[in-house]
Amino acid sequence: MTSKMKTTAIGLTLLALTVAAGAQGVATRSTADGVFTEAQAKNGERAYQAHCAGCHGLDLRRIDPEALDLTDGPFRFAWQDKTLAERFEKIRATMPRPNVRSLDDQIYIDIIAYLLRANGVPAGAQPLEPDVATLEKIVVAIPASEPGASRRRR
Repeated sequence: MTSKMKTTAIGLTLLALTVAAGAQGVATRSTADGVFTEAQAKNGERAYQAHCAGCHGLDLRRIDPEALDLTDGPFRFAWQDKTLAERFEKIRATMPRPNVRSLDDQIYIDIIAYLLRANGVPAGAQPLEPDVATLEKIVVAIPASEPGASRRRR
């Protein structure tokens, strides 16, 4: 290998490492940091009751056999360590059935705030916005709880 080839290879390696380090350095937050407000979760609860409870149940326990429980283990399994962008896009693209994407984006995000609060995630001082770029930087962290604890929190 010539000197020029070695220099090029080293330069490309350094460039690749710099890009990888930059990607890892993207600031991410966790839902444990309080990414929604209590008022937003309350708005989300009202919207949930109006648009979601018919299938997912008043207590977040499914009524429709094809719906998912939205509490405890099933919720944790589906949401833990995902970004809020992933969950927002999934809900918006599939709910409410049969009229997907029929709600305003703010209503979807308020419902997400309610679901997080109902599963023990703390509220904070700033409302959660339906901005996918921002939501991509927020990872879901659901605190450990006793089985069924989310039903008692409401």
